[in-house]
Amino acid sequence: MISILRSNWRLLGFGMLMTFWSAPGQTFFISLFGQEIRAALALSHSEFGGLYSAATLLSAAVILWSGKFVDSVTAPRLSCIVVAALAMSMLLLATVNHIAVLFVAFFLLRQLGQSLMMLISSTTMLRYLPEMRGKATALSSMGYIGAEAMLPIAVVMLSVILDWRQTLILLSVVLCVSIFTFIPILLRDFDSRHAAYIERHRIANDSGSSESLKDATKATFKVLPQRQWARAEVLRDPRFYLLIPALLAQSLIFTGFIFHQGFILESKGWSWQWWASLFSAYALIALISKLIVGALIDRLSALVILPFGLIPLGLGLAVLALGDSVYHAMGFFIGLGITTGVQTTLSGPVMVELYGDKNLGSIKSVFSSLIVFGTGITPFVMGIFIDRGIQIETLAWYSIIYIVFAIFLLGFAFRRKI
Repeated sequence: MISILRSNWRLLGFGMLMTFWSAPGQTFFISLFGQEIRAALALSHSEFGGLYSAATLLSAAVILWSGKFVDSVTAPRLSCIVVAALAMSMLLLATVNHIAVLFVAFFLLRQLGQSLMMLISSTTMLRYLPEMRGKATALSSMGYIGAEAMLPIAVVMLSVILDWRQTLILLSVVLCVSIFTFIPILLRDFDSRHAAYIERHRIANDSGSSESLKDATKATFKVLPQRQWARAEVLRDPRFYLLIPALLAQSLIFTGFIFHQGFILESKGWSWQWWASLFSAYALIALISKLIVGALIDRLSALVILPFGLIPLGLGLAVLALGDSVYHAMGFFIGLGITTGVQTTLSGPVMVELYGDKNLGSIKSVFSSLIVFGTGITPFVMGIFIDRGIQIETLAWYSIIYIVFAIFLLGFAFRRKI
């Protein structure tokens, strides 16, 4: 791991920086301001969740178009454009005074932060570090884990001296300063890496090899596909749809519960300060999980590990449903942290192992669209349940049922050869 960091620190640093600053478009960040925004616009839980969901669903549709730019525009140029637009979106949220403006701000934050920032980072790692894609994905996504650990605490601390609007303005300035300062340094050798990537595909095409992939259920296989799938071919592949519920599970459940974390705290009698401190422990657990699973992906494969990644989340949800003590909250965060580390590291390598990396941006944009769509629906649905008196414990059990179903579909997907 040290040798990887030493030889590729610039590219990995770029990935970390992009995933860290995807935070303004992520649910955990937006929910930190949820209570204040609802109060400012006099919105109920379901109204607020519904508006957020509608903006997220629109983002899910747009990413099918915007995701293609990851394949056609170089990472330095595209990242600068996206970051500038993301900062302006944060300023728009900071000045919101009407639900129409809130809808636009939500859409831009989700499209630019959740979708494009993460897509640029993951595609860059998978495309330019093919021999170590598991470790590279794990290390680059540490930025997101760092954001989850640091930003909730930072927002709580800033709330002592600033209101929520001023906090957003300050963070938008920090975003621009950090990105535009470090991108020229971190992507200094990008041109040579891109030239090597083009040459690798030229050699692969000249070889004319089109070997089929090996059996995904064998723990010893290493997937190095010669065939480069087009997005239309992926959409006709039945395995893709059987994989999706498992690949989406962590995002859906995390989004639903964290978006309505205020309701969880109210139901359980837990304080915001103590809850925010648990994010640091959660982030550390997710980080350790990422590093472990990243090494396992390079040794085995992402497809072999995939069925086991959701089990800790299921156990964590069961703990949350069974009690109100601090230990139950800790158990929930432990399970959530392990699965977050595993699943967020697996998704990109799974796509490469199955479908190659030449059209990875457009292929991953489909997956990103599904994530955005699913995470858009979840807050609205959970908001309706909450407004109708459904308790958080019942929602946890419903989520466990979904996890069991997703794992079952994985087993069915790989009963035959891939």
